[in-house]
Parts: sequence; structure tokens; C-alpha cells
Amino acid sequence: MITPADAEFHPPTQNARMWAETNYFGFDVPEVPMHVGLYALFRPNLGVVNSAVFVNSKKVSSSWEIDYWDSRAYLPMPESESLLDYRLDNGLAVTCLEPNKIWDLRFDNGETLKIDVRFEALMAGFDIHDPDMDPRAKRVKDDLSGSAAYTGHFDMTGKVTGEMVLHGRKYAIDALSTMDHSWGTREERQLGTMTWLQAHFNHDLAIHSMFSFDPTIGPGQQVVGDITHGYIMEKGRGIGLKEGTATINRTGMYADTIDLNLLDAEDRVWKLSGDAQTQFPCQFWPGSMAFMVMPKWRMGDLTGYGTSTDFLDLYHYTKIYN
Repeated sequence: MITPADAEFHPPTQNARMWAETNYFGFDVPEVPMHVGLYALFRPNLGVVNSAVFVNSKKVSSSWEIDYWDSRAYLPMPESESLLDYRLDNGLAVTCLEPNKIWDLRFDNGETLKIDVRFEALMAGFDIHDPDMDPRAKRVKDDLSGSAAYTGHFDMTGKVTGEMVLHGRKYAIDALSTMDHSWGTREERQLGTMTWLQAHFNHDLAIHSMFSFDPTIGPGQQVVGDITHGYIMEKGRGIGLKEGTATINRTGMYADTIDLNLLDAEDRVWKLSGDAQTQFPCQFWPGSMAFMVMPKWRMGDLTGYGTSTDFLDLYHYTKIYN
């Protein structure tokens, strides 16, 4: 079970130099369409922070082609030594006003991009290791979520409000979002795979799910991912998913269309389809490359947005391209 204390740094379970703690906050601007990511990976035993901040409204194959990209691997740990209130040297500042409920998120590079938004949770943190919450918690997995990097992990859907100024243009932000927080020993080489995706429909309904997939499947080929964790956020409740698949049709290595077939803990079937509106390669941490898209989702007469990200280790590409 996730408690307010889990909003803060966790004592390392071992003295591994690669112990890490992560926070990810993202949000969409559907009318553009555009998605924004604020990511930080803290390595307290090394005294450094890896951070990626990005904004993308395009379909591109190089990270430098997007609207904004800032990737750092060796920022110093924040002086506060706290996840509840910190500022990084790249301009990212996070203040948790109520643990695991409300965060103020700010970014300012002094030139191109300024973000000032608030994330407010619409549900409790979904603990992927708690069998009372996640019906798949004790299943053996070979994806990233089953690795030592995810000794602890929760996801949480919320709303994001505020404003962003990009290249002199102001955007009013009123969006839905799913954040996550992980802690564990995160090596630079991780041979598991993961698709991490969301479909946000309204304040009462959103879907979050994670899948493993075969890393030997190359560009332009269909991928069928098997669910590892996930939930339906319905009127403030996180209802675990117990079965499901994601059928992904690729253009190159990017998801072009995604069809989800999911079964929740209450034996309800959820079927939805997404069409990618954006794409770009996002390197969240060294050693990994993620292919990130923003799908427009349709489920019955509902329309939603979110992001879908396929994580592979750089090692996997030696198998795909040789």
C-alpha cells in the first residue's frame, strides 16, 4: 500500500551505487496536439540527477527536431535532499503541497520554455506490488516492472491546470495526466521491455496499463504486448486489470495504431483504439531508448488522449539491426 511517506526519498535497500528514485509528470495539450514531459531520475549514492524535459507536437525521428528538448545526466542532487521540495540546475522545480495528492510543477530555462502547473490526484496511488490492489502483483514478469529498478512503484492519474509559454506563445493547461514514482536499483543496462501508456477520457474515467513485448520484433512489424500491470480509474477508484493485450501496428519503430483489449478485476471488458498524433525518440536515461507517441483514443462514443511509450535497451537494437 502506498502511504504519504512514499512521496519522499526511500532509504536504499542496499548500498548499490546505481540505486535510483524517479518522478515523472506529463500532460497533453490535445488541441495542438502536443505532449509535455518532466522527468527526473535521482541517484543519491552518486550525488547526481538525470533529467529530461520535453515538448513535442510533431512526428519526427530525431529528438532535436521536437519543440523543446533538454536532457541532462549529471545534475547535482538538490540542496533540499527532499522529493517534497526541490529545484534542479536545469530549471525544473517541484513542490509537493500534500504528499501523493498535490504537486506544483515549474520549469523555466530563462529563454524558450516556462511551465507553471499544478497536478492534483484524482485517485490513490496504485501500488503494482500490492495484491489487494493489483491482481497481477505476484505474477512472474520479465518486463522492466519486474526488475530491481521497480522495487517500489506506483502510478496515479490526476488533473493538471496552469499555463505554459513556449517560444513566446502562451498555452492554458487544463489536462488529465498519469504520473509515476519508482525506486530501486536501476542499472544502465536493463534487458526487460515495457510499453507504458494511458488513455484519459474525463475526470471520472481513465485507463493506465503496462505491457511487455518481444524486443526482437523490428521496424514496421506488428507487436502484441502482454499486460503486466494496469488499472481503470473510475470515479476516483483504481480498479486493477487482470488480463489484457495491446496490438501495436508500427511505422518504423513507432506505434501508429494501438488496439487494447482489457479485462478488469470486476470482469468487465474494455476495448479501445488509438491513432498516434505525434512521435519522437525519448532517451529518459542512458542505456535506454523509448519510442513515444501521443494517441487519440476512441472507446465507444468517448474520445481521449494520453501517451504511449515503448522502452527498449540499447542492447536490443544489436539484435534488430544486425
